[in-house]
Amino acid sequence: ASRVGVRLSDLLSVNGFTTSSVIVPGQTIKLPDGALTVSANAVSSGGSSGVSSGVSSGSAASTVSASQGLTYTVVRNDSLSRIASRVGVRLSDLLSVNGFTASSVIVPGQIIKLPDGAKAPGSAATSTAPLADSRVTKVLDFARAQVGKPYAFGTAGPATYDCSGLTRAAYRQVGVSLPHQSLEQSKLGTAVDWKSEPIRPGDLVFTFSTNNQTQISHVGIAISATQWIEAPNSGNSVRVSNLPSTSRIQAVRRFL
Repeated sequence: ASRVGVRLSDLLSVNGFTTSSVIVPGQTIKLPDGALTVSANAVSSGGSSGVSSGVSSGSAASTVSASQGLTYTVVRNDSLSRIASRVGVRLSDLLSVNGFTASSVIVPGQIIKLPDGAKAPGSAATSTAPLADSRVTKVLDFARAQVGKPYAFGTAGPATYDCSGLTRAAYRQVGVSLPHQSLEQSKLGTAVDWKSEPIRPGDLVFTFSTNNQTQISHVGIAISATQWIEAPNSGNSVRVSNLPSTSRIQAVRRFL
């Protein structure tokens, strides 16, 4: 907004954004009336007032030259923890060198820095990464879009969710009908032996809740082998967090 001489509120309004909206390198956004023509070094393609301009500053900020160290190009299904493991560094070091937090969003094609001591990722690290089923991607995209919405027991969107309401709404996007109860959901799909094989994106992961340690009463959607999206409990919001330990997980079911 500052670069093109407009108010932030006008830039948000013309794009239907909020102050917490995520923008990514290469994304094209609209400029409101009265915006200044943006110089070529500020955007990846020419832009002027009232037209769309693809901002490239985010891309420049995330790129490090070879002389300064290794970089890694994010591919589909990547997570920060998976990248750290792949290149042999601690997650905390990877977060620190990029100015990330554990909840930072990364997108395919994004270039991130690797800390000192990282192994070169090599072509095998990315070229063999399995592509997510398009339906799984749709489920996860929906779930990510709900992050930040409040927990409310017995609800399944669009403004609030409980745990099974979130998973039910997400899978409804691809025509999979799930009951609105975590215990019943845990009886459907294909069972996954989570202790001997990796949890995959889209898998539903079930645990006991802190309030009921006798039966399954909580569920979330895995987004990688180490993280999930969950609607945790009253007073909290839909969030991305680390998966429970294998000792806490009670069941994993695969639907796609």
